[in-house]
Amino acid sequence: MGILRSALLDDAGFRHGFAERSEGADAVARTLGVSRVVQVKQVHGGRTIDASEVSEVSPQAEADAVVSRSTGGPWAVGVRVADCVPVLVADADSGDVVAIHAGWRGVVAGVVRGAIAQLEGRNLLAAIGPCIGRCCFEVDRSVAEAIAGASGGAAVVARWDGDKAWVDLRAAVRAQLTTLDSKNVRVDDVAGCTKHEPSRFHSFRRDGERSGRMLAAIRARPPS
Repeated sequence: MGILRSALLDDAGFRHGFAERSEGADAVARTLGVSRVVQVKQVHGGRTIDASEVSEVSPQAEADAVVSRSTGGPWAVGVRVADCVPVLVADADSGDVVAIHAGWRGVVAGVVRGAIAQLEGRNLLAAIGPCIGRCCFEVDRSVAEAIAGASGGAAVVARWDGDKAWVDLRAAVRAQLTTLDSKNVRVDDVAGCTKHEPSRFHSFRRDGERSGRMLAAIRARPPS
């Protein structure tokens, strides 16, 4: 399949894609019709940066979400993942977009809420891409409790086995997206467990330091 898309974002006219392991950054850029996908140095934190602040020559800004305005340059914004959750969000009214890298530390740090706050509209569309599934995301009790605490009471722990838990990161991100004050967020899931499907996806949990990364990206569009 190569580059996966969300019907929700497609229907609203947002060019975007979640790359499988077979597709590199150049293929994603061609799909989105841009020469550049603005990326940053991801640090598993909560910071969002505007694409206009990222240097094309030396993209060393540290952040885990990148926002692009409809009035900005001819670029897309993207994040790289290999088990963490890629989230592409669009403001259906203004045309602004944000790409979010949400690992468990980012979920706890509030990267999703912080990124959404950069979009001024109330009518938002979000696509959650392939990530490690609840079948495979095993963590210790303290991590599971931290994720649950950041998820507004949503049922994000799939099962317990002593002090080990299997956590649904996708559900945690969805909970954060859908419990935002004054925002109406419609959410689409682009399915896939990165650890379970080695032919389609990179996975750090499965392959360790040998793992590659997959790009998820979105392009702003003119206001509606």
